[in-house]
Amino acid sequence: MKSQIEPVHVIVPLKAIKKSKSRLSILRPEDRAKLTLAMLRNVLVALGSARGVNDVTVVSGDRGVSRIAHRHGAVFLWEGNRPGLNKALKMAIAKLEQMATGATLIIHADLPLITSRDIERLVTRSQDCHIAIVPCKNGTGTNALLLRPSTAIPPVFGKKSYMMHLSLAKKAGLRCKVLRIRGIQFDVDDPRDLERLMGHNGWSRDFGFQMATSQSN
Repeated sequence: MKSQIEPVHVIVPLKAIKKSKSRLSILRPEDRAKLTLAMLRNVLVALGSARGVNDVTVVSGDRGVSRIAHRHGAVFLWEGNRPGLNKALKMAIAKLEQMATGATLIIHADLPLITSRDIERLVTRSQDCHIAIVPCKNGTGTNALLLRPSTAIPPVFGKKSYMMHLSLAKKAGLRCKVLRIRGIQFDVDDPRDLERLMGHNGWSRDFGFQMATSQSN
């Protein structure tokens, strides 16, 4: 692999806000939306100050997200009539291929503890490989996928995507690294994750969430 650091182009996919975090039913819908947008902002702030990141594209079916993306210096790409995470990612990768060269990093938007240092570690430690994978905290999904080149393997995010990405890399004969970076591995999928997050410095209950009750439904 080349020793020279290549530009890294980042893609951040995001579901339509109304459909996000449906498993967090202990929160009111408006508070689930607030949490989703707060985590997106956190990811964009970390990416914006991370060395090695060339540019950021947010791809989503929610046009309202464009304002947040632009505010943080990112490009917004509407997924249009291509519903589904992997279809939207393939579209975003194809757009990048037309405009730039270098590595492509796909990273989820629901990473509230991610920092610029986490991203820099990922970029630096993946310089000598074609593919780098950061699994989610339980080791089944993929929270970050770096591809060099961007078409090295197709994205197959979803259940058990970690093993699927590993398998695709092996079949293609590509050098692959698994990186375990806490700030990238921690995502918010269920109420237990939310409890852990609310106890973390900077993410206290003063954030303004209110738990949903049968009376408020």
